[in-house]
Amino acid sequence: MSILGTAITGLKAHQEALKTTGHNISNANTPGYSRQEVVMSSATPLYRGFGYVGQGVNVDTVRRIENQFLQGQLNSDTSAFNHLQTYREQIEQVDRILADDRTGLQPQLDRYFAALQGAADNPAYVPSRDVVLGEAQGLVDRFETISRYLADQESVVNSQIEAAVAQVNAIANGIAQLNEKIVTAQGSATSAPPNDLYDKREELVRQLAEFVDIDVIDVGATVNIAIGNGNPLVMKYEAAKLEAAPGLQDPFRVGIKFVSKVENVEITDSLNKGSIAGFLDFREEGLSTAINSLGRLAVAFTQETNKTHKLGVDLEGRFGNDFFQDLNDPSLTTRRVFAFGDNALPNDNLFNVYFKDSEQLTTSDYTFHVPGPENSRYEITRNDTGEVIKEGGLSNEYPQSFEFDGLELVLEAGTFSEGDSFTIAPLRDVAQQMELLIRQPSELALAYPIKANTSLSNQGSGLINQGAMLSRDSNAFAVDGKLSPPLLVQFESENRYSVLDNSDPGNPRPLRPPMENLMFVPGAVNTIFTDDPGQTMVNSWRARLPYQPTIGYGGPSTASLNNGINPERFTFYQTDPVTGKETALPTISTPGSASAKDIVQELNLVEGVEARAYTEVQLANFTNSGTPYDPDNPFEIWVNGKEITQTLTSLNQTTYMEGYPEEVPEEMGPNFLADRINHHYELQQMGIRAKSDGETLTIIDESGNDILVEMRGDKPQPVITGAPILPPGIPANVNAYIDPGDTFMLSTGEQWSVDVVQGDTQGKISNLTGYDFSSDGPYEFKMYLPDGRTGYVELTGNHETGEDVKAELAAKIQAQLDSPGYVKAEIDERGNLSYQIFMSVEGTGNNDVSRVNVGGQVDITMADGIRLKTDPTVGGIFNGTPEAKSTYMGFQFEISGRPVAGDEFAIGWNENGVSDNRNALDLVAIETTDTVNVEDGGMTLTESYSQTVEQIGTLTSQAQIRSDSAKAVLDKTTEELTDIKGVNLDEEAARLIEFQAAYNANAKVISIAQELFDSLLAAF
Repeated sequence: MSILGTAITGLKAHQEALKTTGHNISNANTPGYSRQEVVMSSATPLYRGFGYVGQGVNVDTVRRIENQFLQGQLNSDTSAFNHLQTYREQIEQVDRILADDRTGLQPQLDRYFAALQGAADNPAYVPSRDVVLGEAQGLVDRFETISRYLADQESVVNSQIEAAVAQVNAIANGIAQLNEKIVTAQGSATSAPPNDLYDKREELVRQLAEFVDIDVIDVGATVNIAIGNGNPLVMKYEAAKLEAAPGLQDPFRVGIKFVSKVENVEITDSLNKGSIAGFLDFREEGLSTAINSLGRLAVAFTQETNKTHKLGVDLEGRFGNDFFQDLNDPSLTTRRVFAFGDNALPNDNLFNVYFKDSEQLTTSDYTFHVPGPENSRYEITRNDTGEVIKEGGLSNEYPQSFEFDGLELVLEAGTFSEGDSFTIAPLRDVAQQMELLIRQPSELALAYPIKANTSLSNQGSGLINQGAMLSRDSNAFAVDGKLSPPLLVQFESENRYSVLDNSDPGNPRPLRPPMENLMFVPGAVNTIFTDDPGQTMVNSWRARLPYQPTIGYGGPSTASLNNGINPERFTFYQTDPVTGKETALPTISTPGSASAKDIVQELNLVEGVEARAYTEVQLANFTNSGTPYDPDNPFEIWVNGKEITQTLTSLNQTTYMEGYPEEVPEEMGPNFLADRINHHYELQQMGIRAKSDGETLTIIDESGNDILVEMRGDKPQPVITGAPILPPGIPANVNAYIDPGDTFMLSTGEQWSVDVVQGDTQGKISNLTGYDFSSDGPYEFKMYLPDGRTGYVELTGNHETGEDVKAELAAKIQAQLDSPGYVKAEIDERGNLSYQIFMSVEGTGNNDVSRVNVGGQVDITMADGIRLKTDPTVGGIFNGTPEAKSTYMGFQFEISGRPVAGDEFAIGWNENGVSDNRNALDLVAIETTDTVNVEDGGMTLTESYSQTVEQIGTLTSQAQIRSDSAKAVLDKTTEELTDIKGVNLDEEAARLIEFQAAYNANAKVISIAQELFDSLLAAF
């Protein structure tokens, strides 16, 4: 090649270099552009004999300056940054609305409780009540505003995911098209690459990384792109697509599907980076936390307020209603479970979700899954931890319910198939479902329905508080506007009391079940009534009286006597509150003639069982001999071997306490005997006390030991013989002159109810008037008989007086007894019938004594879920499976100080309690009561909301830190890549000068070659 040809190759090569440099400068600000450079090589030299002579320069190609490693890092960093930045942008909005005083919940909560406190200060003042209603409505509005904002945020997230999916699909199609263009432009594997097309594709790949995490695989001149778990989004010239569709697990939240020619799968959970993953993570973490935390707060506040408000009474004396909408309303409970999108048909399941205990609620959603085999089992998984919290078998019977984490899930209907799953989202919409139901200030129930009064005649220092309401779900509130029954707390001693039915204040009667002989600790605070709604009590029958007294020959004796209690076996069963499985607890067997105290000691060994015992003996109808005997027998009585009728002459006697009645009366009676017992040192040490109403002596052993009563005196005489001579004209053997001797009637104090079988007396039987049983009859009654049988009587005819009714009833019951005894029938103030049995104890007329040993009563209190079965079914003091009755009153009182015997406290309905603020104070106390999040130790409403704000604030702060860090990493990678592939205008300007100089030099060579050629031509 000539010098001219050589120069021309150089000219052309540097012309291309100048053009390429200009191209670089023109695209200095083009996104994704990679700097290009002309690759030159020397042309093949020509051998001239003396050596090789160069032939100029060749332009091999135009090369893109790139770094595949840094480009891949850039894509990864881009995905990471957009993921975190998207999360940050979304959660910052939630953080602002929750934490800002102008939009947050806490300021309105404070105003509401302040208004309640104002009403509590003056509950009768109607304007204060108006303020409460206004602030309550404001609180409902604030709950709804925040909840709707969060719901709108969720809708925005759905829309943004849909828009991002559309962009991903567009970019994927663009990449596939560029793959085809590049291959077409390149033509073959050895041809020059279309650099600008490569840049465009590389930029699209980077843009795709903004939305999803990608794996890029070079296949020749094309790239394949996979997302998620290797799903091929781009394969050479074809692009699959993503679909934003209702989520598989939740139809109200958009999910991501991967759709290609061969598959259609949900990949929502496999997207880990990019802005779409940022939206998804924000929705699952930040947004769900805010929504469910607000919902939990709404449930706790609503349920606690409603429960407390319904325990009070309003200005009209009526029980309060729901303050806010009941969130367990059937119209709401069916909307809290969503079927998975891939469940088997017919997908006809019906669920209800109820809030059972707001303290147990978490902020998590749950998944109900049927893992198989077939449809026999279920699992409930807590979504935030992945923990299976409940599992078991599915029955084919509906409804079937499951309780967990403060919720009750009820399966109402439908069919299940193996693999079916359901999302349980109980808290999502509840804050929007709140509604104020109280419209009138007079409807605010700020007073308690109950109150306590202290008897003005009390001698002790005992004090009773004004109680605490627990629930209306007890028989005590079965009748509107009254306590059923009113109660009387009556102290028998400084450490024993009974709670009685005070419906007839002149004649208080035992409750059903009875609450008698209860222990009291003087000087301490003693709680009256249980707070366990499931607690029940069974009461034994009192020991059966003997056929007749036993004769103690020669006087009082320590020889043991049967106490009327037969051998008995006790079996307790406990039901597991979670599984419903019933388990037998240890069996207790007691021997015949065991004291009630001994029985109780054995029963108290059973967990969940608390037994107490006491023994009662009643002596009534005392008669004293009217005829002198020779020798005369004094009327003497012993209790547990201790004589209480002796005459003591010593001034230093140590039998009785100071103040005892010294003189023995001629006519023995209950008052004297009660005083003697209550002043007897040894009997008091034994825990024996007595009381008298002037007609009946009641002796009580507080621990349930047997009470042995012995007596000696004149024997009743059915025929008068000897002196004194009867008055003239009076025939012998006249009843009025028969000597009754020294006697009394003895009873255990047991009263058996007489229950209606047929006929309705409508409570009209009374002690004051009779009853016509011939009208609307027949009237049949049944009653328990002491030998374990059930007796039946029919009352007929017209009875003029209540005494006539009692006389006929007593006679007909008497006829069914299998042993002697005197039946006394009674009518209470409600028209209920009952009867009591007495036996006669008589003097013997000599030194022998009549002895009666009486066993006690056992009351068994059982915790929720425990029941009792006894054996034998007849003859025991419990007789088979005794009826367990609830002891739950729905309220509690506290008595402190030191009451003494005879002190009384009445508990009744709170009439005209318009100035009572006790329920208002309970409503105010909700603010400072731990009502939420028991798994973290319990929180108040304020603490719970503060925790939510703190959690969202922490997530926001973390997102900001991570986003800033990711931005710094992305910037660093971008800078490093730009240093390599980016256009530096200074460098390009230098190259222009360089290439221009080379171009000019080659042009000069051409000029010189032209001059040489012209000179050669001129030489010829």
